[in-house]
Amino acid sequence: LLSCTDVDSRTLLQSLRSLALFVLSKNLTTPDDIATIFPDNFHKSLRGLLSKISADLLPRWREVVAESSVSPPKLASFSWTVSSDQTGKEGPLCFLNMNINEGGGVVRSVNSHLTEDTLSDMIRSLKQVKDQISSMTS
Repeated sequence: LLSCTDVDSRTLLQSLRSLALFVLSKNLTTPDDIATIFPDNFHKSLRGLLSKISADLLPRWREVVAESSVSPPKLASFSWTVSSDQTGKEGPLCFLNMNINEGGGVVRSVNSHLTEDTLSDMIRSLKQVKDQISSMTS
């Protein structure tokens, strides 16, 4: 149909995919909104055509993303206890039992024990994650 090389075809498809993902991520919904992402020196008619096609296809793109999304495992429940290490080598230990919902009705149990140092490192790291999330939402 078009006289272009395989490399050109792949580059074009990758560019169109990037455009679709960008439009989705920025929640651009109208052709006018979408047209603003193109540089001023971009071919005016092509910019208008790509913007209109993108706006028309946006609902379908959203469906495809929703259908292909894989949800991560979710923590269903957890419990913990603290007791002394029976060998006396590590000091007190935190025994952690987590039930993880992996989707499709599959729940997996994960058991672990943490030393005081490991638990402190974990709490410090989780605080950093919390601070990063807080800074992104404010």
